[in-house]
Amino acid sequence: MTKSRDFSDLTFSLYKDAGDMKMYESDYRNGQWDDGRIVPFHNIELSPAANILNYGQGIFEGMKAYRTVKDKIVMFRPEENGKRFLRSLDQIALPPMTLEKFKAAVYDTVKANHEFVPPSTDGRHSMYLRPLCIATEAMLGVKAAKECLFLVYASPVGPYYPGIGVVRLLVTPTHRAAARGSGDAKAVSNYPVTMRPREEAVKAGFDGALFLDTKHDRYIEEAGAANFFALMDDDTLVTPRLGSILPGITRASLLHLAADKFGMKVKEVDLDIDDFCKHAKECFLTGTGATITSVSEVSWKGTIYNVNKNDFQLAHKLYNSLIGIQLQQEEDPYGWITEIMSV
Repeated sequence: MTKSRDFSDLTFSLYKDAGDMKMYESDYRNGQWDDGRIVPFHNIELSPAANILNYGQGIFEGMKAYRTVKDKIVMFRPEENGKRFLRSLDQIALPPMTLEKFKAAVYDTVKANHEFVPPSTDGRHSMYLRPLCIATEAMLGVKAAKECLFLVYASPVGPYYPGIGVVRLLVTPTHRAAARGSGDAKAVSNYPVTMRPREEAVKAGFDGALFLDTKHDRYIEEAGAANFFALMDDDTLVTPRLGSILPGITRASLLHLAADKFGMKVKEVDLDIDDFCKHAKECFLTGTGATITSVSEVSWKGTIYNVNKNDFQLAHKLYNSLIGIQLQQEEDPYGWITEIMSV
């Protein structure tokens, strides 16, 4: 008999009963990946000299599975996550993998944990999937490892930003990623640098940090774990152009949705922080974790700017449309939903 699960107090954190869940693992040895397997969620053993521990050679992905109004468990654009995972493997000099292997591992993990996909009518609850590839070979020299581990684990989660889903950001003098570096890969090494600025922002009374580019120190990039959007006073929806920021799946989907469904003018631009502070009338963050999270205020050079002059209207409209597709509450004209199983 399936055990009754308590999803009443979910946050964006590892589930309290994670030990009851399953995970996928596959090893890379002697120039090839093995067939992989579903196993109980467990700790892994690493040498102190493992490449991931010493040189940070590792990548990950973030995906979600939803229980929909049609009694299906579905995923949102999983093939795009797979393509990004494969690009990240290449950028971080990890061994290549087929898209078919990636998708099969993710789908098998969802099926093995289907009872942990929480019900939701507003998209705030889901099961988060974390594909992860790390270099496990023990070595001292700085070079690409020849032994690696591919994992997929899962956890039911609540919203990334708790409360009412509106955040305040502090522009940080710290930079997240350099031009022509690995900022557009989902590399584990991109994230530690965002942690201290976030702590400083929270200590100053904000919810997170906003990062600028390294070359000019004036163009908005992203908010550490989320892409950035602004509705400017000419009713153009803009987002920072790709380069050293992560090419988000939600980001790409909202650009298409805003233009195609709502007929909006959308642009990928070098978004100057001063122009943004003066001319933005709405702002929000996007990502698998954040979904669409509105920003009410941004602090820049000691001045707090109100970037919500539109009463969050666009964010609410895009959120409802996106979640409507993800939960099969409305039609999916773009083929973004993959049905994993019926429940």
